[in-house]
Amino acid sequence: MAQAVYDRDFGRELGPGTAVAPADTVRTPFSWSAAIAGALAATAVAIILIALGSGIGLSFASPYGSGPSATTLTVAAAVWLVMAQSMGFATGGYLAGRLRSPAHDAIVGETTFRDAAQGFVVWALGVVAMVVMVGMLGLVTARTTAAVVSSTAPAAAETARNDQSSATQTSATMDYFLDLMFRPGSNDPAAGGMAPANRQPLNAETRAEVSRILGRSVAQGKLDDADRTYLAQIVSARTGLPQDAAQQRVAMVETKARDAVKEAADKTAKAGAYFSFWSFMSLLFGGVAATLGGILGGQLRDEGRLSAARS
Repeated sequence: MAQAVYDRDFGRELGPGTAVAPADTVRTPFSWSAAIAGALAATAVAIILIALGSGIGLSFASPYGSGPSATTLTVAAAVWLVMAQSMGFATGGYLAGRLRSPAHDAIVGETTFRDAAQGFVVWALGVVAMVVMVGMLGLVTARTTAAVVSSTAPAAAETARNDQSSATQTSATMDYFLDLMFRPGSNDPAAGGMAPANRQPLNAETRAEVSRILGRSVAQGKLDDADRTYLAQIVSARTGLPQDAAQQRVAMVETKARDAVKEAADKTAKAGAYFSFWSFMSLLFGGVAATLGGILGGQLRDEGRLSAARS
C-alpha cells in the first residue's frame, strides 16, 4: 500500500505518487518583482489619494475667512495623509502577496510570515521611493532657484549701482518696525515736540544702520545700553520726540520685534513637530497596512490553489 504524502501548506493528504520536493530543498521564494510591483502600485494609489485630498481641501479653503479654519484644514489634511498612506500600502502589500509564487514550506506557518514579510518590503521600497522623489524634487527646485538668481544677478548689480537705496532694503517685517520707530511725533514745540523744519530727514544709510542694530538686538535677546541711547538720539532727531519719549519708543519697538521673531520661531517649531508626528503616524499605519495586505493576499492566493486542487 502506497504511503500518503502530507501537504504542509493546506493540511491535507495528496494522492499516491504525487511528486513533492525533498524537505531540505523546500522553501517559499521571496519575489522581488512582486515587491517592486506592489511598491509602485502603493506609491501610485497614495499619490492619487493625496491629490484628491488636496483638491477637496483647496475647494473649502478661503482667504477671506469664510471657510474652515487653518487648524481644521491642517488636522483634516493630516488625517487624510494617514488614510492615503494606509490605503496605498494596503493595496501594494495585497498585490505583492497575491502575485508571489508560493512553494510548499518545510515549516508549518512559514507561508504567513513570508507573505507578511513580502508586504513589509513593499512598504520599505515605497518609503525609499517617496524619499528619493522628494529629494529629487528639492534638488531640481534648488537648481532652478540658483539658475534664476545667477541670471538676474547682473541686472540686480546694475540696479544697485544706479540706485543706492536698493542696496539698503530690508525685509518686510523689519521695515514695519523701522517705520514704527521713526513715526513722526507731535508737531507742537510747547508739548515737547520739535518743529518740522528742525527735524533731520532719515536717509538710507541711517535706516540700514538702525536695521542692523535692531536685528542684532533681536538675535542676542537684548539691546546694549549704548545702542539704546544711540537709537533714542536718532529717533529724537528724526521724529521730534523728546529724549525720554524716544527711549520709550525704542524699548517698545525692541520688545515688539523680539516678540514677533519669537512667535515666528515658535510657529515654525510647532509646524515641524506636527509634520514629524503625522509623518510618523502615516508611515506607521502604512507599514501595518502593507503587512496585513500581504497576509490577506497570500491567504486568498492559497485558497485559490486549494480550490483548484480539490476540483
